[in-house]
Amino acid sequence: MPEWLSHIPRLELAEPWWLLLLPVLALAAWLKARLQDKSPAILFPGLERLKASGFEAHRLLCVLPHWLRWSALVLCVLALTGPRLLFRQSEAEARGIDVMLALDISESMLQKDFAGQSRLDAARQVARNFVLRRSNDRMGLVVFRGKGYTQCPLTLDHEVLAMLLDHLSPKVIQDDGTAIGTAILIAVNRLKASESSHKVIILVTDGENNAGEVGPATAAGLAARNGIRIYAINAGFKTAEDRIDHSGESGSHRVRDEESLQGIARTTGGGYFRVDDQAEFDKTISTIDRQEKSRHAGPVMEHRSVLFFFLLLVAVVLLLLEVMLSNTRLLRVP
Repeated sequence: MPEWLSHIPRLELAEPWWLLLLPVLALAAWLKARLQDKSPAILFPGLERLKASGFEAHRLLCVLPHWLRWSALVLCVLALTGPRLLFRQSEAEARGIDVMLALDISESMLQKDFAGQSRLDAARQVARNFVLRRSNDRMGLVVFRGKGYTQCPLTLDHEVLAMLLDHLSPKVIQDDGTAIGTAILIAVNRLKASESSHKVIILVTDGENNAGEVGPATAAGLAARNGIRIYAINAGFKTAEDRIDHSGESGSHRVRDEESLQGIARTTGGGYFRVDDQAEFDKTISTIDRQEKSRHAGPVMEHRSVLFFFLLLVAVVLLLLEVMLSNTRLLRVP
């Protein structure tokens, strides 16, 4: 069964036997229409002049009070059946998880690798879509270059977080470099104060840690001790340099950077991803999304919403509308 079908509410009826009244109502409506005497009891002179003056209602409006009355009766019968909407959610969907995004805004992330789009722009767009897709999760944002700071604490106001991502600029931090360990430590400190049992850091960087007083391995160990998983995304898109022989110094640096990020993911029980284009970036975030949902699917929780009073209220409104129209604009003469 497709996943989206499981999120469609299901209708339950506590007392379905009341539905047997619906054929009775249909029979009563038919008999009333057949037996109704359509000849006027009193003849009024000058009806043609009244019609010419605009007092005659449209034919459809003439039957509107009858439809309102019978619709109200049908709703009353449906209300007697005790209808309820059943919503099924997993524990993770109902309670959500706490996610800190750690986004690299160093100068190297401004490199435009393909189609005129920078690594930062691609990461920012994918992160924005991810934030708006997980409505039940609290999310926060840490940005870092040579230093790092919390751009947004954990929040359910995803629109604000998306707006901050839209206006994110490397100019907010002047220190050069890439302090991956510092960013992880800041995110861990934010998540340590959370009471949630499901905590995740999504680290997006181009892989080179060359600043900060805390190393990535040390920060990852602290995250693991606090039950926080880290998903490390290496946004070092392939460039012309990547197609050159990797036996040189730049190639060995990239290998060490990848090993460092892989070690972070391995230490915390998360995952490591290398993305080379926008489509792969989107696919990576979707994979992380599915992994977290399946990891914390937990027991299925059911929520029921009773519709009795809602249907009864609508029925009363229809009856009041029928009475008002029958005694004003749709008053029958005769």
